[in-house]
Formats: sequence, structure tokens, C-alpha cells
Amino acid sequence: MPTYKSRFLYKAIDSILKQSFQDFELIIVNDASPEDIASIVSRFHDERIQYKENKENIGGHNLIDNWNLCLHLAHNEYVILATDDDFFEPEFLSSAAELIKKHPEVDLIRSGVKKVDEKGRTLDTEFPIKEYLTAREFTLFYAKGGMISCVSNYIFKRKALEKHDGFISFPHAHYSDDATALSLSHNGVACIQTIEFNFRVSNINLSNQNNYHLAIEQIKATEQYMKWYLKHVAMLDTNKGDFFEDACYGGYKGRYIVMIEKLTDKIPLRKFYTAIKIIFSISNLFKKEKLKLSANYFINKL
Repeated sequence: MPTYKSRFLYKAIDSILKQSFQDFELIIVNDASPEDIASIVSRFHDERIQYKENKENIGGHNLIDNWNLCLHLAHNEYVILATDDDFFEPEFLSSAAELIKKHPEVDLIRSGVKKVDEKGRTLDTEFPIKEYLTAREFTLFYAKGGMISCVSNYIFKRKALEKHDGFISFPHAHYSDDATALSLSHNGVACIQTIEFNFRVSNINLSNQNNYHLAIEQIKATEQYMKWYLKHVAMLDTNKGDFFEDACYGGYKGRYIVMIEKLTDKIPLRKFYTAIKIIFSISNLFKKEKLKLSANYFINKL
């Protein structure tokens, strides 16, 4: 658990320690936070907890470097990158353990996700996914928007993740969760049939911050990810000429455009030249799409 924010930390740790499946280690890494992380951790007296502190704020320079540091501290065969604000249902690990027994060949196990607000109230929830998906099925399901994207609802086979050099890095970890999950899906994905993970939406989430400098970096990451995603799809397109590649591209393209629009909208009107320049520099958009995004940018500022 890479940790920087204290607001929801107690709930996050408590949800892990209350798992019905008890055989795990919890490594909490304080990423040189200015908040009092240590006192919250000290409230728990559990021998499964290991607490470490980074001498400097690694995640502030590169979030994925800190994620991969946490990965290298893990000892067990399977790892979860827990977050300091989300929380798990008590049967999360038990359900995952059952799937590992049934599908030992997979490198990726996934739980269904529920979005909650700062008070824990439900905002959105996923529909069930069948228990086993091939890499092609998983990618197509992702393309169609059937999943809520986050990272802590995944259980990764540690050696497989290390073989891929850890979590895939994009600026500010934007889309790193999606890319890492897709990259580990080649041996199939086993899916927990119940909602066992709660993804918290709050104003302290990096993705929700209204910072236009951050938004510009996230736009770069969005374009980098799109290029990566298209290569991933092409690699899985073993039956050239069938629907798969077009379906994966078309299914995801709309969400890609929505993300670009959402991020450019964070650029203030006084920086409109920067916004328009960025839109027209994006290689994965047609000219008419760039013109529409530019028009929407000005309309949203009215």
C-alpha cells in the first residue's frame, strides 16, 4: 500500500485486516507524506503489517517508480497494489483464492468494482463479468466500456508482473492501471463474480484535481496510452480480417475523445492557444474530431 493521504487511510487498512482469508502480508509504504501516516498505522497491532518510510517523495516525481518499489518489497506469489483511500469487502481475498485454485494458469484475477463517494454512498457499480475471459475477450470487454478502471481490484501474479518490468509507466500513472492489466491478460483473466472492491471518488483523487498543468501531462499520457493500446490490440488480432481490431478501436475511441475533452476543459480560457495547439497535435484524431473538440472547448467556457 503506497501511502500519502491520511483522510481515508484507517478505513483502507481496516478493510484489509478484516479479510476472512487471513494468510497475507500488508506492506505499507509512507511516501514521505507531510501528513501523520505513522500514527494511523500505529493504531493497528497486527504482525502481518510491515511499515516502511521513503526518505523522499518518490511518487511526487514518478508515481510508477513508487508502485514498482512496493512491488519489489512483496514476497508472496500474488500481489495487490492497495490504495490509501479505497477499501475491500471482507470476502475479497477468499474469493480470489478460490479462483486461483480453479485457474492457476492466469496471471490476473479481477474483482467487480463499486464506485462510492466520500461518505461511502454508492455512485456506480459494474455488471457481472463471466468467470473466465480470454485475452481477446477481456480486451474487447474493456473496449466496450464494461469495467470501472482502477488498480486495487486486481490480483497480479508477482513473477508475471516483474517479467513485464513492473507496472507500465505513463505520466502521472494516467492509464498505467489499464495498460498493466491488459498486458497481464495473455493467459486469461479470472473474474470474481461479486462486487468485492470499493473505488472511492473524492476531491483528493489525482484524476479529479482541477490543475491545468497536470491536465496537460495527462493529455500526453492519454495519447501515449492510445498508441500502446492499439499495439496491444494488433498483437491479439490473430485472425486478420475479422471484427476484433475494428471493434476494439471503435469501442474505445469514443471514451478516448471524452477523456481528451474532459482534460482540455481544465485548461483556462486565458490559455486557449495552448488548448487548441494540444488538440491539433494529437495524432489519433481526425481533423473533424479536432475541430469539434476545439468548438466544444470554447462552448464549455461560455
